[in-house]
Amino acid sequence: MGTEESSAPGTAPVDTAASDLPGDGDTEEETEETGDTAEPEPDDFGCSDLFDQDTLVVYDVTIDEGDWHRLETEWRTSDGTKDYFPITLLTVNDEVIPDAQIRLKGNNGCCWVGDKMQFVVAFNEVDEEARVHGLRKIALDSPYYEPTVLKNRLANWYLLRAGLPGACTNSALLYVNGDYFGLYAHMEELDHEFLERNFGKDDADGDLWKYGTVLDNHEDEEVDYSRISDFWATYDPAVTTTMGDADQWLTEWAAEAILPDGDGYWCCGHNYYLYDHPDRGFLWVPWDKDGTFDWVADPTMDPTALWYPSVTPHMAYLLADPEWEARYEARIAEMVPLYGGDEMVAALAQMVEQTEPWGSIDPYRYYDDDTYAYYLADLQSYVVARRAYLDAWVATHSP
Repeated sequence: MGTEESSAPGTAPVDTAASDLPGDGDTEEETEETGDTAEPEPDDFGCSDLFDQDTLVVYDVTIDEGDWHRLETEWRTSDGTKDYFPITLLTVNDEVIPDAQIRLKGNNGCCWVGDKMQFVVAFNEVDEEARVHGLRKIALDSPYYEPTVLKNRLANWYLLRAGLPGACTNSALLYVNGDYFGLYAHMEELDHEFLERNFGKDDADGDLWKYGTVLDNHEDEEVDYSRISDFWATYDPAVTTTMGDADQWLTEWAAEAILPDGDGYWCCGHNYYLYDHPDRGFLWVPWDKDGTFDWVADPTMDPTALWYPSVTPHMAYLLADPEWEARYEARIAEMVPLYGGDEMVAALAQMVEQTEPWGSIDPYRYYDDDTYAYYLADLQSYVVARRAYLDAWVATHSP
């Protein structure tokens, strides 16, 4: 992706060249005023046009200095407080968005370090029915341990192509009170719109369990906990496979293993959701992919490895069965061609070209120029090396 830098604050480089990335479909013109936008045309994955891969989305936030100071205090105190504060004026790609609010994002126990705060921007805190380009919230993610600010985006690129419910993701620039604040992964929140996009409107009302145990929707309703309790009460495949779509589980676990993901369910029983689909039962939903690729291991990590079976019991017990183990290996082999091929390598190169000019001048980044350049190059070389290893692995595991 070629980029054009503008000296005007708040103006992102925009490429008009064709792209193979998700989100490059034609979109209808948006109205210039407020949150009442023309109905956007989604891409092949149903993603909002705000996740167009050819555009660096610009969030220009004007906020009361006292409220900004309170956000900074919450970040420094690091006690997990995540209050919403009103945004006095928000423009998104020069479109004025009314009544938006902002809060901190992320895990305060490990990730609220340095000065580069992470955020959730909500469009529906004032009016529950308000949506912007079909979205009620977005996340701006850039943790200290992810210098490239691209792993969430690239991992979700792969997950969407694998037919999994990955979060729509591209990149965004944040300006605060006129000053450039930094480069972020711009991500879809896992909310009702996410469920509708992935499962359809008629099947979007099931319970969504963060970490497999914490209900993340239906907060104001009386909830039946018996199904999730029963799911965790036994790991016997004869029982658990009747409670969900085990074939979908294999696909999700295989995708994490292929990437690989060092902070998900495959390793190490951490960041994931369980969605209790009205017809299919429990499904694994991937989430938070900034701990992927070279973060976990060298490219020769065996995709069938079980890191900590004690914290991934459903997987460990299922794959202990030779028939399910064979199906899992076959699923990995089927999904390898989606990874690290020419399309994915080209997509990553375009992502780097699009974001590097802004990452290199990010005022709150955690890294120097050499470190940034090293990790960008390392991510690109890792994907190629990982694919080479996976091809060799498939060759030795073919029936």
